[in-house]
Amino acid sequence: MRLSNMRKIALWLTIGMLLAGCGQQTDKGSFNIDVHLSNAPLGQVFLEELTLKEVKVADTTSLKDASGRFALSGTVPEQGLYRIRFGNSKYILLALGADDIKIEGDYNNLDKITIRGSEASVALQQLLNEANEKGQALTLEMRAIDSLQGANTPDSILQAKVQRLQQQEADLQQSFISHAEKTPYPANAVFALSMVNDPTKLIEQKQVINSIAQRFPDNSLVSSLSARISEMEQQAGAGSGDEANMTAVKVGDTAPDFTLPDPSGKMVKLSSFRGKYVLVDFWASWCKPCRMENPNVVKAYQQYKDKNFTILGVSLDKKKEAWVQAIQADGLTWNHVSDLKFWDSAVVPLYGINAIPTNFLLDPQGKIIAANLRGNALEQKLQEVVK
Repeated sequence: MRLSNMRKIALWLTIGMLLAGCGQQTDKGSFNIDVHLSNAPLGQVFLEELTLKEVKVADTTSLKDASGRFALSGTVPEQGLYRIRFGNSKYILLALGADDIKIEGDYNNLDKITIRGSEASVALQQLLNEANEKGQALTLEMRAIDSLQGANTPDSILQAKVQRLQQQEADLQQSFISHAEKTPYPANAVFALSMVNDPTKLIEQKQVINSIAQRFPDNSLVSSLSARISEMEQQAGAGSGDEANMTAVKVGDTAPDFTLPDPSGKMVKLSSFRGKYVLVDFWASWCKPCRMENPNVVKAYQQYKDKNFTILGVSLDKKKEAWVQAIQADGLTWNHVSDLKFWDSAVVPLYGINAIPTNFLLDPQGKIIAANLRGNALEQKLQEVVK
């Protein structure tokens, strides 16, 4: 028995989130962020707002102080989810309002940083750290089951282990829903719901969603979440789309831009492929369903590579050697990028990836015209659009 699509305990990190006023915190106004991170690399630092459809740069600075001190400032029209991103795509998540925030810690251990001046950000970091810890434990358990399958372990033993794992995952999902119901911060409520990796379970949470919307009636991004879940419900009712691969971006959206290194270390930007049809293919060397799908992708590429079509492979690998070996072994002769951060990759929150393989077909203007094209579906779609 195999768990489907190597599902990750993360979904839609890029959904915009807002914070409710709590204590002395206010929704809008000016903010200041003072940061002191030992071992932080010199270079550009970006403060980016994560919204439903795009990433917006709110402020930038150049880190020139070897001690790792820098500051960011500006104004916010309302509280939302932001990230401080460094040049190598490592980042710190913040629930940012009109706050004076101080951040201290070690750049090499960002999950242990100290945040002061934003109760919502502190709570958000705690929620994220707890989710990552539990998610990693489940991933290790899943891999152990995969190893047992490869060793021809009796089905009776496998079945018991799989059932235990499924119950642990169900308990984790329920904990996210419970957190969303209880937290005083709308940002954290939406973020907690974004951790639920089963769209069907999200659709079932109408009472919770309505309760959050009633508690924060002026929160535009809570409203966006409600609208998105309603859309998911309509899609599920119509029988369209792959529920296991619902993401934060959808057909009709402009694909969020990103820049990641290729195997040689050269930085590659998605928007540099404008003018061509591009398949953005999220995969990994360790993902068996991805590897099984690769022959179909290779076939389509060979047929259409000379007809204004290309592919950008985006890997969620951790080890460069395994990534490069899989590219060579599967004959994937197109462009590839990865920050080698597994499910902590910068593209996971940007696109809201919750399972792989996942892909998006972009038109020459960068608009998503199809998603999750597998088997013959990719060739059929290319035959339709590529002339």
